[in-house]
Amino acid sequence: MVFAQDAGLYEPAPPANSAFVRVLNSSTAMLGNKTVTAEKNAASPYVVIPQGDFTAKVGDLSDKLKVEAGKFYSVIQNGNKLVLLTDPSADNRAKALLVIYNLSKNVSIDLKTADGKTAVVSGVKPGESGSRAVNGITVDLAAFSGSKMLESLKGVKLERGNAYALVLTDAGLTLTASTTKTK
Repeated sequence: MVFAQDAGLYEPAPPANSAFVRVLNSSTAMLGNKTVTAEKNAASPYVVIPQGDFTAKVGDLSDKLKVEAGKFYSVIQNGNKLVLLTDPSADNRAKALLVIYNLSKNVSIDLKTADGKTAVVSGVKPGESGSRAVNGITVDLAAFSGSKMLESLKGVKLERGNAYALVLTDAGLTLTASTTKTK
């Protein structure tokens, strides 16, 4: 009988006292001692950070932030300060989790189906996020300010058990599947 060796196939499990942190809309950032990058208007992968205080550096801004074990966070630049947003975790493996971040100047945004008929997440203020667990589906989505469509994404395939970040900036709307790097 031959046994497969798992070593090297999978990333190691994170320590029990870990939090998961990412940056939004930043080409390069330092989270603790880890360098992370996010495409313009998108989300970086989550990186493992020990619970407690850590230093985040995004662009020219640097700040001490505090995280709790077992939680997910996104760091955003809001004016001349860094803000730590608590992200929902994708606990329901039978649903896809959509999280929309309003990094635009719009006073309030709604995520809807592109035809504007079905609201998915409503009333997201600037510098905040909103979320909803949905069934797996392929759908056209759009960000709206009131009845005005700001940006749309066609043929978005949402798979059960996965989480997706939608980042709205004044430059557009970007979808990123959420991932975690434990190395």
